[in-house]
Amino acid sequence: MPFVMFGRKGKVRRVPDGQFEKRRCPECGKTTVFRECLVKSTYTAYHFVSLWSSESTQFACDACGSVMPLDETEEPELSGRELGQRKELEAKQAAIQAKQAELERLMRIKTAQDRERARDDAIEDELAAMKRRLGLDED
Repeated sequence: MPFVMFGRKGKVRRVPDGQFEKRRCPECGKTTVFRECLVKSTYTAYHFVSLWSSESTQFACDACGSVMPLDETEEPELSGRELGQRKELEAKQAAIQAKQAELERLMRIKTAQDRERARDDAIEDELAAMKRRLGLDED
């Protein structure tokens, strides 16, 4: 009877300059930073024949080292100061978005005015050309 051994080996490497976010870990229960990591899993037969590999991006808890997708973590328990900072940041982002929307509206108005001016100039040029051909120049 043949004997076949299957195995799985995984490597976790932190992504340089990767994303990070403060969250609460469901494993250890601490509010800590989760850092972006690249998880590579290799499936083998007889410990040396590589069958296939897979790579995925997940986040690792700084406190306990657990690796999981960020959506499996929980919202962090923030202090009053951190909540205030988060609200200020959200207010600033909303103000920036409002300014961008206003800028886009003004750009659309300016573009429409430029098109109208170009159309009017083209009509005036065409009229001047017709007057010259008919000899109606006001010299």
